[in-house]
Amino acid sequence: MVNKMEREKIDENIDFQVLNAIADLVRVLDYNEKVVFVNKAMEDLLGYDPEKKVCILGEDLFDPEITKRALVSGEVIQREENIGSMVFSVKCSPIINKKGEILGVVEVFRNVTMARKLQKELIDKNRFMTNETNAASLIQRKVLPDKGFIKNLKVNYLYKPSTILSGDMFDVFQIDDDHIGMYIADSVGHGFAASMVTMFIKSMVRTLDKTSQRSPRETLTELCERFTGLKLEIENYFTCFYGVYNLKKKTFTFSNAGHLPLPLMVRNRESMSLESRGYPISRFFAKPDYEEKEIKLHTGDYLLFMTDGVEEARNAKKEVFGHEKILDIISEYNSDILEYINKELEEFTDIPQVDDISMLIVSVW
Repeated sequence: MVNKMEREKIDENIDFQVLNAIADLVRVLDYNEKVVFVNKAMEDLLGYDPEKKVCILGEDLFDPEITKRALVSGEVIQREENIGSMVFSVKCSPIINKKGEILGVVEVFRNVTMARKLQKELIDKNRFMTNETNAASLIQRKVLPDKGFIKNLKVNYLYKPSTILSGDMFDVFQIDDDHIGMYIADSVGHGFAASMVTMFIKSMVRTLDKTSQRSPRETLTELCERFTGLKLEIENYFTCFYGVYNLKKKTFTFSNAGHLPLPLMVRNRESMSLESRGYPISRFFAKPDYEEKEIKLHTGDYLLFMTDGVEEARNAKKEVFGHEKILDIISEYNSDILEYINKELEEFTDIPQVDDISMLIVSVW
């Protein structure tokens, strides 16, 4: 398969036996762009006419401009060629003698058809997963409570997932004419599984009977029973603080399933942590005992709920934002608390957010 005259010119620079043993397709062209050699792999796959010295599939399959460029400039050029249904990665390298003269080029064709097919499948699957994830994120945002008033309670919040999907969930909803329920929950993780847990929480709390909804202890107990009944892995768990505001009595009854940071009741810029004994909702704690407590709320009071992404936010020095900064802001400002906390948080964290951040404020009017 070798043009003997041209081979004499480039034989000193090319070992044709080595090229013939290569599994990739190889051909050699002289300075006039004439094929002087094809290796056995190319001959077997594409066919070769020894008289015309061309591949039987036709030279029009190859881009001659690339070869010309390599012959003129002496640069190594990488490209892709589609040959029939196959895709080849082609490296065109100049053959240079000891005097620095370009004698021809060696072109090596590597079959990357399967790799490109797998690459396309991966891109298509990633595109599908991205679309699905974006849709799930939109659903998560849509099920958050409306900002504004529910009876005499004003609801406002800040919701900042660290990734597309969040492991945080909160809600404020009317149970009946006299009671308003509210909670904040934090599922371990930030991905798809965590987001599904948040949707489970949202669905379960809203579909409990009103008697259970009016009792924080019963609500968390039933949530725990239903969640553990799913028999998920032990590492799947969540914390949840649930409370009920009684419109007639002006009382707030609450229970806590291991949620931190503790919600705060704020009155005249002074805060009180709402402590209540209870373990996170997990298969590890199959029979939890949630303590139920009650406080009185007055006009002007507000409840501040947060997930741990707020207080545990870090800066480049690995310093923690901390609980004290929250208390300082509360003691300094009497309104727009969420905006001030968020402003301080953004100024403090000079690195990308690594945990979901959620804050819910419910004010008594």
